[in-house]
Amino acid sequence: MDLNKLMMEFLAEEEFRPHETEFGIAFKSEGLNFLYFKDADDEQYFRLMMPAIFVVTEDNEETIMRVMNDVNGSIKVVKLYTMNLEDEQGKEETSVWVAFEILADTTPELSDIVPRALALLRSARVSFLARLEEVADH
Repeated sequence: MDLNKLMMEFLAEEEFRPHETEFGIAFKSEGLNFLYFKDADDEQYFRLMMPAIFVVTEDNEETIMRVMNDVNGSIKVVKLYTMNLEDEQGKEETSVWVAFEILADTTPELSDIVPRALALLRSARVSFLARLEEVADH
């Protein structure tokens, strides 16, 4: 099974207009960016992510961590965490990413997995931003 190839074929068939990146497969859905990460060492590892949904700064880091923990405890299969990457100017930036991670069987039915994964990622993003707004209002 080549899960990466299956994912590229599925996304193309569903007209997501996927394209290869150094990390895996990038595509958009409903105006939001998504990345499917390749894992050459584990063909059954399925990781679909919503990158950089919120920038972390020194001023908001503690609040971000608390809110991420709240959301992580309330949504199945999805987790939020921070990643450090360089921006276009070469400056390191920390941001919140949302991940959907499962171990797929040897004949994954992507038409069942991908729509649910996208819905869970969107839901986690909405929950995170709403909870962050609640905390900021108090």
